[in-house]
Amino acid sequence: MESELVKNYFEDMRVVCDYARAVREVGLWESERIVVERFVSKDAKILELGCGAGRIAIGLGKIGYTDIAAIDFSSNMIDVAKLIGKEMGYKIKFSEGDATNLKFSDGQFDAVIFGFNGLMQIPRRANRKRALTEIRRVLRPEGVFIFTTHDRSINPDYWEKEAAKWERGNSDALLDEFGDKYYAGEHGNIYIHSPEDAEIESDLISCGFKTVFKAFRSDICQESMPVRNFSDECVFRAAKYSDKYQKNKL
Repeated sequence: MESELVKNYFEDMRVVCDYARAVREVGLWESERIVVERFVSKDAKILELGCGAGRIAIGLGKIGYTDIAAIDFSSNMIDVAKLIGKEMGYKIKFSEGDATNLKFSDGQFDAVIFGFNGLMQIPRRANRKRALTEIRRVLRPEGVFIFTTHDRSINPDYWEKEAAKWERGNSDALLDEFGDKYYAGEHGNIYIHSPEDAEIESDLISCGFKTVFKAFRSDICQESMPVRNFSDECVFRAAKYSDKYQKNKL
C-alpha cells in the first residue's frame, strides 16, 4: 500500500468536510478526555499527530490545555483546522507534517497523541516503527505517548476468513501485511491496519517504549451516540520510555 493512496483519501474535500463536522458535532470523546487527563497535566506541551480538522486538539483546548501543536499530512485538513481553530478562538499551532519524519527537535514535548487509530493508517510495519522512533525522539524522557488502535480480537470471524485467503495466496494485491484492510467507505477506499496485541507490544519495546496503560474504549466509559456513530471500538494505549531501553543505550 502506497502512502499516497492513503493521503489522497484524506485530501478529498468530502472527507475533510466530514472531519470538520466532527469537530463541532462529535468533539473530544469522553474516553479521550479520561485517558489524556490521567497522564497529561494541563500545562504540558502536547503534539498531536494525524490531527485531521482539529477535533482532538480543539477538544483539548476546550478543557484547558493551552500548548498544543498539531500536524497532519493532508494540507486540506490543515487548512480547515486552522480556520476552525481561529473561528473558535484557540491558539493551536496547526501545520502540515509527516509522522515518520517529524520536523521538531529532540525532547520537545511532554506528550504525543495519535488518536482515532491514526498510527494504524500508516502503511507497512516498518513505517509505523519509524513513526514510533520519531515520537520517542521528540518526547521528553518523562513524556507519554497516547494512541489508539484497532484489534483483531474485535472481529475474529473476519480475520479467520482473511487468514485463509492469505494462506491460499488470494489476498488483495495492494495489501502488504496480514492485518491490512482496504475497504470501501462513503467517500472512497480507506486503509487501516488491525494489529494483534503482541505486534504492538513488540514494536513499542523495539522503539524504546513500555506500555503503562491499555484498555478497550468500552471499558473506559460508555460513549455518547454521536461518538459511537462516528467511530467504532478501539484499544487505548499509553506508553512511556522503557528503562531497559535507556540502560541498553548508555
